Amino acid sequence: MSVDITRGYDSFFGPPSEPISVQNFLDDTASLTFPSASDVLNHASWQNLSEDERVVVEAECSGSIAELKAAVEELWDNPMLSAHLYRAHATAVNAVHCQAGGPVPKGRKRKHLPDPETAEAQPEVRALQEKLDAISLQCWRLNQESAFFMRAAKHSDLNALKHVKKSGHGTLVCNKLSSPSPRFTGTSALNKSAPHRDALVTLTVHNRVPWIHSQLTRFSQHVVLSSQSLADFVRAIPCDSSEMPNEVLDSDGNVVGYSYEREEQAEETMTRSEEGCLLHIEGVAYGDGRPGDDYADKLLAHLERLPAEKRLQITKSPTSLSQTTLASLTLRINQPYWMLHQGNCEHFVVVDEIRLAHPHDPLSGYPLTVHVTPALGYFCKACAKVPAVLTVVGDIRLGESPCLLCMPCWRNMGPPREEDAEQVMVVPLVRHRKVWEDGVGV
Repeated sequence: MSVDITRGYDSFFGPPSEPISVQNFLDDTASLTFPSASDVLNHASWQNLSEDERVVVEAECSGSIAELKAAVEELWDNPMLSAHLYRAHATAVNAVHCQAGGPVPKGRKRKHLPDPETAEAQPEVRALQEKLDAISLQCWRLNQESAFFMRAAKHSDLNALKHVKKSGHGTLVCNKLSSPSPRFTGTSALNKSAPHRDALVTLTVHNRVPWIHSQLTRFSQHVVLSSQSLADFVRAIPCDSSEMPNEVLDSDGNVVGYSYEREEQAEETMTRSEEGCLLHIEGVAYGDGRPGDDYADKLLAHLERLPAEKRLQITKSPTSLSQTTLASLTLRINQPYWMLHQGNCEHFVVVDEIRLAHPHDPLSGYPLTVHVTPALGYFCKACAKVPAVLTVVGDIRLGESPCLLCMPCWRNMGPPREEDAEQVMVVPLVRHRKVWEDGVGV
């Protein structure tokens, strides 16, 4: 299997589902009921079971997942046992790739890892391996065909967030319950008399790969309430283009520096970042609603200049992003939708799921950010140990221009000579604050 093909799989979406009206989904699920324990016991299927069968079912249901969790945690807390499992897994994966003839990086040879020696291992390691070999579920084992569904870990698989991040102030309106569930008992924030008013829509944002523009990579994932607007979702995206420093201009309009402190700069000495936005969903362009021509108007004007055979049939929505709720949209699962903002920054938004609220879902803080791919930073060119926070342009003392530096190295260098000061410009790099701060931009 070609490495390029495996990388390209992330750039293909679909097949898309049929169009789903979010409001119709809420209306269709409004009559759903949540059976209680008494409803289950009175069900005909339970009544038809014998006493022995009921005892077996009750024994299985009485077992807690905590028992399995405790057993797994005890195993992974033992360095000897966890190391044995790592080696065994690496050997099994390598054997599958060798049998299937998987791709090998150019100039390298595939290593044949030896099987873990359990005969000479510690007694507890041998006991663990014997326990694993006794498992009768053969579907858990890797075979040659498994290579078609395996790939190496990628950077986009990592998550910069340790916990779910609350990116807004949306509050979940819970579903109507015919019978209170034990999980809801004692939660005063739930309104048991409220009808279905909120669905949860999971949206994934994809970006173009900088060095291969024909391929996409996952950037972030968000959970948005159906009662929230498209603007609420857009503000939750932690995009670097929304955190660029502002240009500081002199009286002649020349750029003399950059700054993050917007409120401390006068309006006439600083250019505001372009805050326009456009979302194209199912042939409809949703603009930002700014006075005059917004991004949607500019897109339609651009399409009018194209030949008729290449012109897309797109209409402008009468409502802006802030006026359009997700409940008013018709969406398709696995269908990428185009987004443009901040001048020329593109994203592709894919709907992963549309569902009702779960008892364990947070009650506030929507949109929720559940995944952010870690940013690829750069180290200081001087010390090569600390991430760079500045890029210095035109400094003759440095070996390159622009040159990335950390703040301690730049301070230690001291100011440039007076005759060279006019040629030197210091530009701060993106801080990525929206990833770590809650409620930013809301």
